[in-house]
Amino acid sequence: MHFRVRKNVIQLIRVAYDPGKKKGVNTVVGSVRLHKPELSPDLQLALTPAEVAEFNAWLNTRHRADVLREELAALTLVETLSSAERWFEREGDSEVARTAAADIVAQWQSLRRQMARSGLLS
Repeated sequence: MHFRVRKNVIQLIRVAYDPGKKKGVNTVVGSVRLHKPELSPDLQLALTPAEVAEFNAWLNTRHRADVLREELAALTLVETLSSAERWFEREGDSEVARTAAADIVAQWQSLRRQMARSGLLS
């Protein structure tokens, strides 16, 4: 079983060996929502008990670590922005600073839109 994270879903992919092709063939068995990853009853029936256990193990490790990393990033963003401000002050008008600034502005606009959609901006 392989798990592929796509935008808002986790795809559950079964890999089966095809002797004719002499390689593994990937089959998407189903998907679950990323923000609330729970197996539906239909999907549980489509998976073997070992695959269900593998999904639960993945969920308790990798997915949980990703969620915790995102929370830590949000909670420490103010400190990170302060550090970035000092770096830009030292760096001045360099090519590296220009490239970083362009990337930051694009991501900042996306973050601001999400904060507005969530009603966090007054």
